[in-house]
Amino acid sequence: MLLHIDLESSAPLYIQIYQQIKDKIHNNELKTNEKLTSKRQLAEMNQVSENTVMNAYNQLLTEGYIYSKERQGYFVADVKLQFDLPDLPEMKEERDTTPEIMYNLTRSNPDKDLFPYSVFSKLYRQLMHLPPEQLLTETDAQGLYELRVNLQSYLSQSRGVPCTAEQIIIGPSTEYLISILLNILKNKPTIGIEDPGYNRFKQLFIRSDISVTAIPVDEMGVEIDALEKSAADLMIVTSNHQFPTGSIMPLPRRQKLLNWANGKDNRYIIENDYDSEFKYSGIPIPSLKYLDQQQKVVYLGSFTRNVSPGIRMSYMVLPESLLKQYKETYRSYSSPLSTSEQWVIRNFLNDGHFTTHLNRSRTFYKKKRDRMIQSIQKVDAKAEIYGENAGLHLLMKPSTAFDGTHFKKMALKEGIRLSLLSDYATKVVPGQDNTLFISFSNIPKKDIENLIQDLYILIKKCAI
Repeated sequence: MLLHIDLESSAPLYIQIYQQIKDKIHNNELKTNEKLTSKRQLAEMNQVSENTVMNAYNQLLTEGYIYSKERQGYFVADVKLQFDLPDLPEMKEERDTTPEIMYNLTRSNPDKDLFPYSVFSKLYRQLMHLPPEQLLTETDAQGLYELRVNLQSYLSQSRGVPCTAEQIIIGPSTEYLISILLNILKNKPTIGIEDPGYNRFKQLFIRSDISVTAIPVDEMGVEIDALEKSAADLMIVTSNHQFPTGSIMPLPRRQKLLNWANGKDNRYIIENDYDSEFKYSGIPIPSLKYLDQQQKVVYLGSFTRNVSPGIRMSYMVLPESLLKQYKETYRSYSSPLSTSEQWVIRNFLNDGHFTTHLNRSRTFYKKKRDRMIQSIQKVDAKAEIYGENAGLHLLMKPSTAFDGTHFKKMALKEGIRLSLLSDYATKVVPGQDNTLFISFSNIPKKDIENLIQDLYILIKKCAI
């Protein structure tokens, strides 16, 4: 009897054998009173020890699924008689009419082929060599200190974020960290969000019963005049690669934004530096926090786009004044992240793997971006492309006007999930409903040209 033994599974081998035999009995693949394969034969066929098979058989014996006969072996028990299972009403099979998504252009998830599997495999194995007091002890609310030291080094050298390890808070998501920030602010703020901007933050604030005001964005980022006229005390910005327009905030606009924050004691800026490691021309742009002389910028970053969304780890750099309030509120808390995960990421940074991975990723995604632009220009030389100089997505406005709502529905039927610039706007302006948001990070490079051709076929069908 061949079984499927998964050596990578966390389930013990005998449990896997026990479960599969039990399933075969329930499914009537093994009949009542049928003799089972001997322990020795089953062990040899599935490349496990006889003790492993013995443990599985003992569990089945204990639960009454099998019985033994001296010197004859093991046999399948009459399970139906033992449990006297009632007849269940016949269930009508319901077909899932949701189309299979082949390409999700709305999410900038890293390409799975780029993930450094061998490196992480090695790092996880090395965990077992840590002293128990390091590996098995929970960390305080701010996160593992050794990880924060390495993050501080990376942020100061690569992102231009002046800070100490003591200012860094580590959490499972940027939403979680923003919730902490809102909890330690003395007054409930009115929050300014970019328009168009990141909808998940807007939803978070509304659920938390916090006042939100949309601040329009132009080609240089958030409009300062509109911000000055608003009731906002806290402004969240994506200054190094505005989401979703892709614009990069120039120095004069950054200085004006900081002047706005410096105008009142209770004003702060949240800088969400979500994907600015990926800049494809020129030198990397320092963070807004780099210019912050009055400790008014809260810096946010994560490993979601530069490594994997499966690594649920983000970080926040608090100004000194807010750090004091944080410690007063969270001094008795512990970290929501596992100690082992934090040690793995710490060693990923400390051993230079993160830098190597980022360098490889920039080259990898630049090739995808170039293929995307070439494919668009090949089909539509007059198409307008925005935000392509950095990040993992771009905006594309075809030269043909089309019905955006109908286009999205048709694309979904073809297995393509996408969004338009208007989907991220509070106040939609002309042209946004004809501008496509295209994340290229997780599309196989070989599929890009055909994908763009398919999109243009749909655009022509929806032309107005």
